[in-house]
Amino acid sequence: MNNILKYILIGFAIVAAIAFLSSSCTRIDAGHVGIKVNLYGDDKGVQDVTEVTGMVWYNPITTKIYEFPTFIQHKVWTLDSQEDSPNNEEFTVTTKDGLSLSFDVGLDYMVKPDKVTEIFKKYRKELKKISNEFIRTLIRNGYNNTASTFTAEDIVSRRADYENLVRNEIMTHMDSAGFIVSQMSIIGKIRLPETLEEAINSKIRAVQEAIKAENEKQRVIAEAQKAIEEAKGYAQAKKIKADADAYEYNVKKQALTPLIIQQQFIEKWDGKLPVYGEVPKLMKMP
Repeated sequence: MNNILKYILIGFAIVAAIAFLSSSCTRIDAGHVGIKVNLYGDDKGVQDVTEVTGMVWYNPITTKIYEFPTFIQHKVWTLDSQEDSPNNEEFTVTTKDGLSLSFDVGLDYMVKPDKVTEIFKKYRKELKKISNEFIRTLIRNGYNNTASTFTAEDIVSRRADYENLVRNEIMTHMDSAGFIVSQMSIIGKIRLPETLEEAINSKIRAVQEAIKAENEKQRVIAEAQKAIEEAKGYAQAKKIKADADAYEYNVKKQALTPLIIQQQFIEKWDGKLPVYGEVPKLMKMP
């Protein structure tokens, strides 16, 4: 009985050892930077972070390994529960005229590989949590602060200007924090209060109709001007032809001297004299 219990204990020890060893080893995949953190001991604190790569052995009781991907990350904060989160993560901003607008935002970014250790020391969290907390707050503040300098109508009609200002500000802050932004933009339409949306749409339609009317006016003017130019061209052509005909007539008239007229008459004479009245009979037949 004692031997059986001994074997059981040995078996448990072996299983425990295997489990411990398997949990004490991890591999840092390509495109990632590993962070080894001491949880206890004299090295605990801001100096307890070590960058590691490849196969890493560690004590899971006193040490924890974090993997930071260094390839492009795609993050979306949206009203749609089918996206990154089942919760409503849309951004809401307050404009210069005190109105609230909402929209979704998409972000593509990556961690600078040489800044991974510095980032972890600062936030002490994995990248997903940093994205949902620090980066989200940074971007929300950027959109909201810039919105305070625009009216609601301006944000809609000058959306590109608004987004460019926010993007430039966020890229500067993210770069100093150790991140590279490759793309950031509002996704889809900006959601407005219903009454404001209708007012803006009516104004846009009025502007478009005015532009259309002006374009039509310019087209009619252009066609009328074309007809005038064509008429002027036709009249000018007629005048040129008339002047040419008159010039030709004058040249011919000046050239017809009496001698030339007499010569032309002789050249065209057939040798017959003109006959006037009855030809006289020279002989009378019996």
